[in-house]
Amino acid sequence: MLFQDVAGSFVMRVSIIIDNYNYAEYLAQCIDSALNQRYPNIEVIVVDDGSRDKSMDVIRRYADRLTAIIDKPNGGQASAYNRSFEQCTGDIVMWLDADDYLYPEAAERIATAWRPGVSKAQFRLDMVDAQGRSLGRQLPRDLHGGSMAVQLMNEFGAYGSPPGSGNAYSRFLLQQVLPIPEGPWRTGADSIPILLAPAHGEVLSIERPLGAYRVHRPAGDPALVFNNSPTGLRAEFDRIMAGKQEVLAGLARAGRPRRQPLWLAPWEVRTLALCRRFGEVELSERIKAQPDGKLGFLLRSIWRWPVWSVGRKLGLTGWVLAVQFMPAAMALRIARLHRRSVGLMTAHSDSVSI
Repeated sequence: MLFQDVAGSFVMRVSIIIDNYNYAEYLAQCIDSALNQRYPNIEVIVVDDGSRDKSMDVIRRYADRLTAIIDKPNGGQASAYNRSFEQCTGDIVMWLDADDYLYPEAAERIATAWRPGVSKAQFRLDMVDAQGRSLGRQLPRDLHGGSMAVQLMNEFGAYGSPPGSGNAYSRFLLQQVLPIPEGPWRTGADSIPILLAPAHGEVLSIERPLGAYRVHRPAGDPALVFNNSPTGLRAEFDRIMAGKQEVLAGLARAGRPRRQPLWLAPWEVRTLALCRRFGEVELSERIKAQPDGKLGFLLRSIWRWPVWSVGRKLGLTGWVLAVQFMPAAMALRIARLHRRSVGLMTAHSDSVSI
């Protein structure tokens, strides 16, 4: 929805939709960051997916400043996306996870960079810990836009993109890919518009952080996965495989070329390598038996990835082989190294990248 500013220019509306489930502790900071945008034409909608904490008490404090409050029974992330999209009116739509937050210039920079034909703008996110302290890194390490995003989507079904809060979508794109199936996408529903964006327009990358991504796991957490999901390796594997199927189906609907089977992106190679060695027995055996879970396919995927240097490909190849064949205790220590290389180091970081 466009409106004219004082200079007579038409200004696109940006919808910022906050998706919340049991994040009362962080919700006020998130809502404030959306309401305090410097951009003149925004709407802020909060959808609460059946929280059992005091989230609704926090949300009601902002009732007179929010465009809409959606208080719904718990149905998962896909249902929250579907329901909130029905109510938003923006030309550009963002879903902001309630534990993350935006910087004041985010909507302004996105709208200024936007141009006809863009399906998604993506930007980096500063990584902070549960208390909001900087971790000296940004997500993602690699941003892929333009023709490279198209090539990677067609061949791998994935490309370098930030987590959900680092994306802004065109209304046209969302009309093509929503509603999202709610049963299989209770979590990870942001994968659908992210992965399919290159099929419906240009992916535009903004090479600077416009918000913060909160990492809840403490530095010494023994988990093998990096993200905030509490469900572990099986859920990560299921999300990757479901995403591949959605991409193939979306490309078929759009009449676009696609490779079958899709190669694995480097972060997917890591996940499948971890599942092969440290997943439950049934999961490990299932992955080893399927064509895209075999070790040779993982290694070929690494070397098919067109945007990495030989050094990075050698590093991941060595990591995969060590995780697969070293004695269990040593393999586990090596497996956890990949969490240290997540994201892009900032100038003030003392982290070590591998």
